[in-house]
Amino acid sequence: MYFLIESPQIMQVPKITGKSREKIRMECCLQTLGVLNRNRRKYREKDFKEALEGIKERIREGGFVGELDHPMKFDDMKRQLTVLYSRSSHRILEIGTDGNKVIGIVETLRTPNGKILKNLSEDGIPVGFSFRGAGEVNKITEGGNFYFEVTAPLHIVTWDSVSYPSHKEAKVVRISESTFSDAGVRIVHESIDIRERDGMICTKEGICYLPNDFDKLVEKRIIRLKNKFKI
Repeated sequence: MYFLIESPQIMQVPKITGKSREKIRMECCLQTLGVLNRNRRKYREKDFKEALEGIKERIREGGFVGELDHPMKFDDMKRQLTVLYSRSSHRILEIGTDGNKVIGIVETLRTPNGKILKNLSEDGIPVGFSFRGAGEVNKITEGGNFYFEVTAPLHIVTWDSVSYPSHKEAKVVRISESTFSDAGVRIVHESIDIRERDGMICTKEGICYLPNDFDKLVEKRIIRLKNKFKI
């Protein structure tokens, strides 16, 4: 049995589905199955869906919570497999699959960390949810390349809310007038490799964006650049 903590893979601006003064609910893509992630791991859909069944009772009881950021990697195993209420920021109210995507309805908590997550989401800051758990890991070699396949028995601890690293290749180097009626400017990127994969927009580092969120992020960037340079 191996302890598993993932690097964030899916960049998203959470879709807010409910809102009150103290908390919000949002629909999020928590994970993808059957595809290679940034840690060179692949989760088998059958095994993961069986593991999801094991947490649904906790979700129905309203007690499936996650933390703001993962525990430190040098923390002991017991800490890695434990969710601390003192660090909790959200709970998952519903969970299911849509194709190879694990989709969850997430509600922020009225904790200090929950308020941080709520404010970040309301401000349109991209939020990621990253898997924490344990399972068997097999090294698979195909065509001279290798990856790790995660299989049963699989134990799901939670999905923590995490931020994403910046992409040094996605550097804006020039802004000019363009024929784009909506944008009004053209952004030229240097050494960036973006492609469509499994219905998402992915960089060569393995960071994937939901298409609608990718468009929103580009639009926000364009607006900031227009304001900065008075275009």
